[in-house]
Amino acid sequence: MRTPGVRDFSSRRDSEQLGPSAVSSESFRPFKLKTLEGTQRSLSEILGKATVVVFFFPTCKYCNAAFPEIQKIYDSYKDRGLSMVWINIVPEENSLIKNWQATHGYTVPILLGGKSVQNDYKLSETPTHYLLDSRGKILAKHSGYKPGDLERRIQQALGIPDH
Repeated sequence: MRTPGVRDFSSRRDSEQLGPSAVSSESFRPFKLKTLEGTQRSLSEILGKATVVVFFFPTCKYCNAAFPEIQKIYDSYKDRGLSMVWINIVPEENSLIKNWQATHGYTVPILLGGKSVQNDYKLSETPTHYLLDSRGKILAKHSGYKPGDLERRIQQALGIPDH
């Protein structure tokens, strides 16, 4: 399914690691979004030692290719300070999420974003990942998915040495 204004990840990979001066000045835009159960959640409530925010939609084939690995990363590091949330950017697909989540065994918390989320975060591709520090400062942004890249950055943010 093509969503106006947002395209599935193509062969192009945008990855931006911000330098120390940019990290200290660029905060992730705060949000208040609803869970599948209708509870309001804010960015400040989900921040961990390191936090990954991923923008997606359930029928995005590249999200579906990446998410099994991202779920494993969440499972591996959630007890070491990692927080993660996936934000659906296609409201028309909200009704698909519970079954999609159950079918794939995903346990990462999901929030429901509206159409404005695409503009608010200047999204052009899905999945788009943001890695944040404990204060909500952006450490890295990545559109698409490259195995291993996100996990290395999470380990650095959590202070876990490379193996």
